[in-house]
Formats: sequence, C-alpha cells, structure tokens
Amino acid sequence: MNKKVITSLLGIIPLLFVGYYLFQNVSGNTDLMLTYLEETDELTNEYLLLGQQEFEIESEEELETFTSEVLIPALESLIAKSDEYGKTIEKEELIEVHSMQSAALVKHLEAERAWLAGEEDQADMFYEESDRLYTEYEEALNKLAKKWGVEIEWEDGEDQ
Repeated sequence: MNKKVITSLLGIIPLLFVGYYLFQNVSGNTDLMLTYLEETDELTNEYLLLGQQEFEIESEEELETFTSEVLIPALESLIAKSDEYGKTIEKEELIEVHSMQSAALVKHLEAERAWLAGEEDQADMFYEESDRLYTEYEEALNKLAKKWGVEIEWEDGEDQ
C-alpha cells in the first residue's frame, strides 16, 4: 500500500468510531443505558447495604435473627422490584443483562434459606453461584454500556 492509502485509512478509522457512538446516541441506546443505571442504582445500593449490615454482625445468634427477619424479606423485596423493573425494559439486550442480576439475587436468597436450614454445603454452593452470576452481570452490563457509548465508573463498596 502506498502512503496516501494508509493515511486515508487512518483518517477514516476515527470517523467510524465517532459515527458508531453517534449512532448509539441517536438510536437512544445511550439514553436507555443511562436511565437503566440511574433507575437500578437504588436496587444495587439496597443490596450492597444488606451485605454491609450482615458483615458487621458479630454473633451467630444475631446473624440468624438478621437473616430471617431482615435479609430474607429484603432479598424477596429486591427480587420483586428487579422483576417488576425488568418488565419495563424494551431492548432485548438489556433484558438479558438485567435478568442476570435477578438470577444472582434469587441464588443469594436460596443460599440464605439453605444456611438457616443448616444445609451449609448447599448454602455454600448457592453463595458461590450467586457471586458468579453477579460478577457476570456486572461484566455484561459494562460490556453493553460500552457498546452503547456509556462508560460505567464502578465504586468500591467502601466508598458508599
């Protein structure tokens, strides 16, 4: 290739990236992702707060009481809110990503119920599955956000 062709190609590549992100913005995907992040922020914060509260409990008895009286009902509520919110999403790609969050919450709930029932091996399996699903949700959300022209700035749990 000659230098003129290479220079022309190098000039076109940035235009393609700009055009792609402009298309995402015009198609509404960028706004949809920003809205999704804003509207699901409360769910995420509630979930993280539960984990923080659980972590601060020192005795087994307090933990059992917290799990049965606070954590399980709160997880049930979060799952219901997540499922309801999922029904409002119109883009299939975002529905698939959002369903991963709901699945992670369901596995966490199953883990807590198993732990209360004294089924520790089963509980451990559900905790691991919940963690794996939530990590996959965050990765898929990040990937879709980038595809739709949005950069997610993740915060440490300690910052909240």
